[in-house]
Amino acid sequence: MATKKRNTTRKSKQNDDSLIQDLLLQMLKTIPQSMMNSLVIGGVIIALIVGAYLLLRNSDVSIGNEATVRLSPTVIEQMEAIGQWEFLAISDEEIADTVRKGIFRDDELVRIYKGTLRLGIDMADTKKGWITAQNDSVSVVLPSVKLLDENFLDEAATKSFYETGKWSQQARKQLSEKARRKMLDRCMTKANLETARQNAVEQFRQMLTSMGFKHIDIKISSTKPKASSSSKNKSKSTKSSSKSTVKSKKNN
Repeated sequence: MATKKRNTTRKSKQNDDSLIQDLLLQMLKTIPQSMMNSLVIGGVIIALIVGAYLLLRNSDVSIGNEATVRLSPTVIEQMEAIGQWEFLAISDEEIADTVRKGIFRDDELVRIYKGTLRLGIDMADTKKGWITAQNDSVSVVLPSVKLLDENFLDEAATKSFYETGKWSQQARKQLSEKARRKMLDRCMTKANLETARQNAVEQFRQMLTSMGFKHIDIKISSTKPKASSSSKNKSKSTKSSSKSTVKSKKNN
């Protein structure tokens, strides 16, 4: 009798399970396909999150901000290989003239000169150990800012403004040198050199920040404006007027 009752109970439970399954199937059939896809994707995402959580909890994996910035010799060599790095360009124009005394008349030569003086640093001038790093801190000592190219006169842009008489190539060369010295006096100033230094510091700071460094110390070797001998060789027959344009080379 007890066995019969147990069998009856088991059949009743199976019928109940079958009924529940049928109801679930009917409910699933009423859900749109798009919603079904969303439910499946959501279930997969939840399963992945739970699995990752259990994996991390039961392992020695840890996530933190313990990463440090490494400054390898290769990176330093690449920075040194940049060569000359321009931080300030100054466009200048000079009008210079000279007079040659004659018995019956004086000959005069007036020419307009243009040039662009480029201030920056040469990475070939860096000294050993110029950059050192520890964890997220870096210290840099850059070479002094200087004129990168001594041949800054644009000969193609040179024009004769006024000319009487015949002038030799040597006389024209001397006048070009006179205009060159004037450009140096006008453009190689403390203010321009300081602007170039500030641009150098800013661009290096941006580069090192992008590499991951947080504490950055940058120093530039001191330099003096290049002296010109034009003040010692002033000629009473020389007149000049000029205009200059300063172009700052910042990272953009």
